[in-house]
Formats: sequence, C-alpha cells, structure tokens
Amino acid sequence: MTTKISVPLSEVDEHFLKELKEKHPSHARLYIQVVDMDSTPAFKEEHFWSIIDMLDWNAKTRGEVLKPAVAALAQRPNSDIYLFEDYLAEKLFLLDTRAHAEAAYPNSRISEDGFLYVRAAVVARGQAFFLSVLESPSQIDPEEDFEPLLSLSSLAYETKNRIAFDYTAPVSYETYANEEGWQ
Repeated sequence: MTTKISVPLSEVDEHFLKELKEKHPSHARLYIQVVDMDSTPAFKEEHFWSIIDMLDWNAKTRGEVLKPAVAALAQRPNSDIYLFEDYLAEKLFLLDTRAHAEAAYPNSRISEDGFLYVRAAVVARGQAFFLSVLESPSQIDPEEDFEPLLSLSSLAYETKNRIAFDYTAPVSYETYANEEGWQ
C-alpha cells in the first residue's frame, strides 16, 4: 500500500516522524519530494476554475484549446502552478469511482486511460458541470474526452521556467487510485 502525504516542512518534527513509524511497518520506505513554494499559497480553488474557464473551445486543434490557460498560468508564481496541479489531481480523483466508470462504460470493459481522459473532459467543462457530474454520474459523456488537460500544468511550468516540470501531486488521479470510490 502506498500512502502519499503532503505537509508543510515546518510540520515535520520528531512527533510527526514518530507517528509515521508507528503507522507503517519498519520495512516501509519514505520518499521525500521538496517543492519550494514561492510564498504563502494564495492560489485558491476559484483561481483553479478561472484558469479552466480560459480554455478556448473555438480553437482549431485540441492542443490549441489549452493555449490561453497555459499562458495565464505561466504568468503566476511557480507555487500556483504546483497548486493548480494539486487541484486538478483532486478533481480527477473525486471522479474516479465505480459509479462514474459504469456510467462511462455501461456495457463494456473499462479502459483505464480512456476513463481518465473522460474525467479530464468533465473537469475541462468547468466547475458547474464538474459538480453536477460529481453528484450525478449518469451525466458523464463517454464520447467526450480531453487528455490535453493533463499537460496544462507542465506546459505552463516549462513555458515559465524553460525546464521540465518534475512534480507529483499528493493525490493520484490514475484510474482506480480512489480505492474508497471503487468499493
């Protein structure tokens, strides 16, 4: 079993480490990824949705749909790009449930990648649609997918910094990651 934990460095103390040791077997491994946040995080969920709302659905190609959102996110501090990725992962994780998968694939085997891309399309349509589908899985459209959304954070980071985006959100959005949602 893998447990991902995201905590401010200031909260990692002897008590925190002791709790980890008590909760996990002695042969467990601890991987540490330090993400330097520019300042106190000011990027909130409303900012996430405002970036999503910048997707240009009139663009000629699926890749071009991202351009305005990538440009806007690239203008923000690096910490906002990390937080955008965290919000995206959280939204995709919340949609990773048996009910949503069965709505997307009512009569066929679930495609892990396909289901991820269908969930990405739900998020790409904006907050109101996301919340609606979250509450009512039957509204999910299995014919609609938007894989490019998964690269928005990395494109913004690479545009801003001219180096690769090496970051993993604390929550996995891969299909079946939401164990509770598949029970």
